[in-house]
Amino acid sequence: MANINSFTETVNMLISQVNIALNNVVSLNESLTTKNDTVTISVDEVDPITGDSSTVTYAIPSYATTLNKVNAISQTVDTFVKGEGVILLEDGTYRQVSTMPVAIAPAQITGVSTPTQFNIKNNWFFPSLMFPQLTVSFDLTDKIDDTANKVVIRRVVVDNPTDTDTQWFLDNIVGTDRNYYDTVTFLSQQGRRYWEDDETIDLPLATPPYSGYFVILNKQTISGEEWYYLDTMYYGKTSDSPVIKNHQLSVGDFLRYNNSVWKIDDIQINEKRVHLIPYVGMDSPTVNNTFDIYTPPFTSKIVDLAVGYNECDIIFIKGVNDYFDLIGDVWSDGISFYTNYLTLSGGTQTFEDYYNTYVSDFGIQLEGQAKEKFIPAYFGVNPDAPIISTDMFSVNQINTQINSTLDTDSIKNTQTQIESTKTIINSLQTTIAAEKSQLVQLTDAGQRADLNAKITANINSLSTQTIQYDSLVKSLSTLAYQNSAVASDPKYRVRGFFPIPSPKGVPPQQIIQFEYAYRYLKLDNTGISLDTYQYTDPSTGQVVRGVFTDWTIVPTSIKTKVYDSSTETYTWVAENIADGEIININQVDIPIQNGENVELKVRSISEAGWPLNPLKSDWSNTVIVGFPANLAGSNQVTNILNDAVAQESAIQMQQTLDSAGVTTHLQDSIPNPNSGNGTYFKHQAVNLAFDLKTKNKGGIVTSVNTTDLQSQLEGITLNTFITVTANPSSTQKTLYPSITGTIQQFFQSIINTDPSIYDQFVADLTEI
Repeated sequence: MANINSFTETVNMLISQVNIALNNVVSLNESLTTKNDTVTISVDEVDPITGDSSTVTYAIPSYATTLNKVNAISQTVDTFVKGEGVILLEDGTYRQVSTMPVAIAPAQITGVSTPTQFNIKNNWFFPSLMFPQLTVSFDLTDKIDDTANKVVIRRVVVDNPTDTDTQWFLDNIVGTDRNYYDTVTFLSQQGRRYWEDDETIDLPLATPPYSGYFVILNKQTISGEEWYYLDTMYYGKTSDSPVIKNHQLSVGDFLRYNNSVWKIDDIQINEKRVHLIPYVGMDSPTVNNTFDIYTPPFTSKIVDLAVGYNECDIIFIKGVNDYFDLIGDVWSDGISFYTNYLTLSGGTQTFEDYYNTYVSDFGIQLEGQAKEKFIPAYFGVNPDAPIISTDMFSVNQINTQINSTLDTDSIKNTQTQIESTKTIINSLQTTIAAEKSQLVQLTDAGQRADLNAKITANINSLSTQTIQYDSLVKSLSTLAYQNSAVASDPKYRVRGFFPIPSPKGVPPQQIIQFEYAYRYLKLDNTGISLDTYQYTDPSTGQVVRGVFTDWTIVPTSIKTKVYDSSTETYTWVAENIADGEIININQVDIPIQNGENVELKVRSISEAGWPLNPLKSDWSNTVIVGFPANLAGSNQVTNILNDAVAQESAIQMQQTLDSAGVTTHLQDSIPNPNSGNGTYFKHQAVNLAFDLKTKNKGGIVTSVNTTDLQSQLEGITLNTFITVTANPSSTQKTLYPSITGTIQQFFQSIINTDPSIYDQFVADLTEI
């Protein structure tokens, strides 16, 4: 049994404690220099109850580990100061820490790249007015504060109504660095119209670029370093769907555990273990929990700016201090581009092609309405109707230009001569017909000869008058053709102007158009009978009857609207009824003809609601315009020309008949007084051809002489007939039957041709 409290025991215990102390000093010294995470220290402890002593070993953190912890605490504090951190409250909710640094305006933004592509952002058209929305992106990474979540953009849009204006923008603005002041000054000096648009744009929400989870399988201290064994070494991009884990952990990557962040200091891929040093937070990872791949936020600052079709844009940007809502003092340099030349991100299609093919742009309609000062019907005031009177309108011929070069008096004189000649011709034709009827009733040879002479003279006179008539008609027709006259009826219109009522409402709502309604009345100003029509309603099967109105509604022209560069809006142009080259909105043009009256009324149309739902006034009072009596015969010259054209056609037909002998053939006819049905003798004997044939003894025709039938009849004597009949020779007896038939035919022809010869023959035969 040892001596308790002996000198020897006390010395031994003292030596042991000194050795432990020396070893601890060595360990403490080692903790200041080692790179290991911990250093072991041995301490003798005495059980206060039993009095037994034992050596207990402790692992204390090395200086490097303590320094890493301090750095993590510093990083945590810095994170809070920057406003990037969150704290966990007792109720289990998280709150972001907001710090209030000194208010400093953000620095000027410089060096932003000019966009060359546009992107597509699907959106509903109500908030953005364009579907899909077309945007350009500006990368402001490292150009604005990491905590900033918005920027202010000033867009200067240069007006480019023509291709020449667009080319000027490309030649003088694009690719040239100018600040805001120099840009607007240059545009003003060059006389270029432009407008500005300021917009505060929120930066898009940050999405973690990578996704990956690592289960802590084990935790070991190797050579004084604490290592974590993980189930995998791979993670993937969040942009992939699904996420493809093809990225490998490496030194410098960050892992998140709860609300703490750890940085990989060393890695053993084959063994799937990593050595971590604390970066932010105070959590201690434990087995069976997980690490997440971690990317510090605010590493990317992409600004998406919506742009429109055919825009010449110059963009200026300022940063925003979110803590005090301060914007930068100086605009960035101008970023200029022409939107139609941008190309689709990831493709080759131009902005213009994509816009025309896929985009529904409702914003351009609102922009046009803003420039045109559109007034909805809901906010409009019904206009007043004009007050009209009969003296505002008159009836005029509108095609006086057609025959304006004609000598009216000459045409009328020629027409008088034509009518006189036509009267003479008709009289001669009547006289000749009567004389022919009288001729067939005369038996006296002398009287017949005298009457035939008169008929011949009248026929010659008729021919002369006909030639004169033809000449007059042709001269009148030629006169019309040479003066380019058109044989058309005159056209008449009810025309006039009426006063335009004053605008109403605030702002004043202009009257931009009228509608006038008209209908035709009888000369006693009573209306015509209205027709009724019917159809069957397919929904009810009932017959619906409607009365067709006799009113016709005509819209006038619309007042002109022009662009006012001083106000950058469109304004209405006042009417100028003194200018005959302009069609005014307050003029009336209604067709009318002789025998008609026109009833007219007018109503006003306001710009409020135009063109979809314009406000209209009530109808004005009605006026009646009649056809003037002094215009009733104004188409005399036209009628004369029409007659001349028709008569010339008849003359040409008559000349064709004359050249074919038809007229001469018809003129040879005379009435047959012995006919009860009014037939005519078609030809006289003197105008009938007869072939006189001479035969030899053998009965062969030796010669033929053509003569008229009348001459042959007059050459046949009654004695020859009697001799042949009373004392026929043997030859004559042979030929007697043939001669008898011929004689019978002969007498029949005499009776048909001239009954008086037959009568004379019968008288002579009686005397014999």
